[in-house]
Amino acid sequence: MIQQSACGREVGVNIDLARQWTLRAADAGADVVLFPEMWNIGYRLPTPKEAASNGFRYRMAEARDRHLAAAARTAREAGVTIVATHLEVDGDRMSNAAAVLDRTGEVVSRHEKVHLAWFAGESVLHAGNGFSTARLELADGEHVHIGLMICYERVFPEAARALAAGGAELVLVPNASPLCENRLWQARTRAFENKFALAIANYPEAPYGGASIVCDGIAFDERGRPRDHTVLLADDRPGMHVVDLSLAALREYRAGQPWGLPVAAGTPAVSSSVEG
Repeated sequence: MIQQSACGREVGVNIDLARQWTLRAADAGADVVLFPEMWNIGYRLPTPKEAASNGFRYRMAEARDRHLAAAARTAREAGVTIVATHLEVDGDRMSNAAAVLDRTGEVVSRHEKVHLAWFAGESVLHAGNGFSTARLELADGEHVHIGLMICYERVFPEAARALAAGGAELVLVPNASPLCENRLWQARTRAFENKFALAIANYPEAPYGGASIVCDGIAFDERGRPRDHTVLLADDRPGMHVVDLSLAALREYRAGQPWGLPVAAGTPAVSSSVEG
């Protein structure tokens, strides 16, 4: 969990920062490195004038390419998976996107934000058209089924349920918004009601305020007693947080509890694309 500030639209600086933090995370034992939303340009959204400019879109496409190429190199160098968040450009279409690059540098999952925060300036972007899951191979030979939501999407039960229907065991959420107590309880609820682990990485500075959170999704212990399944709640300071999650414990819990969608132990249903 990289709760750090990007440097505005200084793409080269952000690439260097991403490499530094990824290498630190790898040294600390991380398998997956999650950055806040639209890291490559520090969540500095295009203005309507910029969005209409061919020159601006060309520069942002170049910035996207540099960012993803650097993330692939770093993933291979560090031997970790990186959730690389960026402004996506496709012709005259721009979107809020994330790509999961595995430890070999290959893209195993992509997501374009479906539920846009139009009230925060994202009305100049195009919405994605669904939610998908992917099988992520880990360095120790284990695997985990992952899904992506971006920021505002975490408030919609239907988005989380689409990922659950696709077999997600771990949902990764890049974020760029204040995480007040109500929003944090929304996150805890998404994990509880769908029996998956959930991780949200946020920017530390105002107006965002940190509070990156990880829930392990195990809302009741083996005796059926409720437990706080929040395993990380960061404060508002910049930091890097490494969290251990037990896939074996989560899979055992998923097989035996009635919440959410039924799954067989260790064998979640997987869908390459689930419309949301």
